[in-house]
Amino acid sequence: MGRGGLELLREDLEALSLVEGTDEAEALAETLARARRILEVKLRFEEERPADAAPLVVIAGGTNVGKSTVFNWLVGAPVASSSPLARHTKAPTVYVHHAELPHLRNGAFLPGYSRVLLEDPSEAASEAASQRAAYFLLGHEVDAVRRTVLVDSPDIDSTHERNRAVAEDLLTLADAVVFVATPEKYNDQLCIDYLRAVVRLGKRLTCVLNKGADEEVARDFRERVLPSLEHEARLLRLPYVAEGPDPATPADYRTELRAAVLGAGEDLAEVRRRAIRGARIALGHDLERLCARSREELSELDRIRAELEHALDARRDEYARFLVGLEFYELDQVFERVMDYFKIPVIDHVYDGLRGAVGAIGSGLSRLVGGRATVDARTAKLQARAEEDRQKVKELLEAARAECLELPRQQAGTLHAAVPRWLEGLAVPSVDELNALVERYQERARAESEAWIERETRRHVELLENHPYARNALRALKGTFQVGFGLLSAYLTGGLGPWDLLIGGATERATKLMLDKAGGYVHYQSLKAEFTAAQARLFRELLAEAIGTPLAARIPRGVAPERLERLARAARSLERGEAP
Repeated sequence: MGRGGLELLREDLEALSLVEGTDEAEALAETLARARRILEVKLRFEEERPADAAPLVVIAGGTNVGKSTVFNWLVGAPVASSSPLARHTKAPTVYVHHAELPHLRNGAFLPGYSRVLLEDPSEAASEAASQRAAYFLLGHEVDAVRRTVLVDSPDIDSTHERNRAVAEDLLTLADAVVFVATPEKYNDQLCIDYLRAVVRLGKRLTCVLNKGADEEVARDFRERVLPSLEHEARLLRLPYVAEGPDPATPADYRTELRAAVLGAGEDLAEVRRRAIRGARIALGHDLERLCARSREELSELDRIRAELEHALDARRDEYARFLVGLEFYELDQVFERVMDYFKIPVIDHVYDGLRGAVGAIGSGLSRLVGGRATVDARTAKLQARAEEDRQKVKELLEAARAECLELPRQQAGTLHAAVPRWLEGLAVPSVDELNALVERYQERARAESEAWIERETRRHVELLENHPYARNALRALKGTFQVGFGLLSAYLTGGLGPWDLLIGGATERATKLMLDKAGGYVHYQSLKAEFTAAQARLFRELLAEAIGTPLAARIPRGVAPERLERLARAARSLERGEAP
């Protein structure tokens, strides 16, 4: 068994997480815990042991069935502590020949447990021991038990969770199991489930009916219970000994028990090989189930995330179509700044000053008469467009939030029970919160618009500067318009007149129109598409910030595909009884 393969498998299993809160989450968590237990407790421990190491035999059973008594009969000495009190065994006792101690390296054997050297058998029943993960180790020099490591297990039906967990670890660790039952408990469902787990893991099984089971009970066990397991097992009956069972009794039942359990004449190496193979196959089956479920979950999670992205993209596209229908005032500002760059000294200053003076007088009169400042037509249009944009952003945000919160419920199949916890805390924001969110977006949009206007202004100016004929023609055309219209106005009015107020603006509009026409319709549409795409990207970022990212953070990521593929390959090898 390659250590590298097991180490990688351990890392993948530790990283494996299934979606919480589903209908099958509890059962899957048990499967995952069992898989990790098989790997850590059995397979990684066994890779360090030589082929001729002694098999581990666990004496297991329910409450007050006499496990410790059977343990002592096997040893021939009062090693395990017996008591009529239920749940007496608190920590496992490991009885091992000193020659086998090097094969039970501390840390590898029962990882996570503390090793305590056992001096008094009663210590194995102490409450202090039950409060920590520990096992008691008792070394010996008894040749009759040299070829077997005996372990006394806590009750498999204990009401103490710690005891049950220890019993499960010992079942996983064992190469062989001695299952002790009584006439009252042999057919309990918990006992049957335990026996099936023994079979599933490929352990050698010896069943002991203790405390004087009669022939009828033995026959029922032999004819009904054992056949249901579909596994080879030996059945023994032990008498009821009222007071102080003698661990070294010469009775035939003890001789038969020791022969069956200690494997006289049996190939003990084969017992270990079968147990290791059984552990691999069981782990492979568990991995296959976990991989199948992980694939299903990953598919659903990917579909939910894809649908969320699609929904947000659809709202972005809707916003882009809305922007296309608005006036493209930003391009007008580009042309204005280009005109400002190519101002004609004196002439432009005269017309600008005249317009500014008249505008200031008009504004002052408006404040004096109406109590408020006038707003020019262009500013009014910009404000109206900004308000229309604000309302559209709010509308799309609310629609996107409602759609995205409903999508996981619509798209989830086997994960439907987990969806409510994903959506907890994602309540609809208040009106003030929504308005603040929209305002932050519009600030970013205005900043992006200003940056776009500056970039396009520089580009157009550089284009004209790199073509002197076009630059000079533009200035000449503008000057001709201004001087020509100015002379015409002077001729008609005999000096300054109202027409002079219109000359500067009319000249700029005429020049901008010519610039626009010079670029052509395709140029105009290209600029508008570029600007609209930039604004739509900003809106998509807003959707992600307000809706997509908070929701996506609550949706589990699922198992990484490359990790899932490694686990699947390991499962195929293990199901054949091979090392991963």
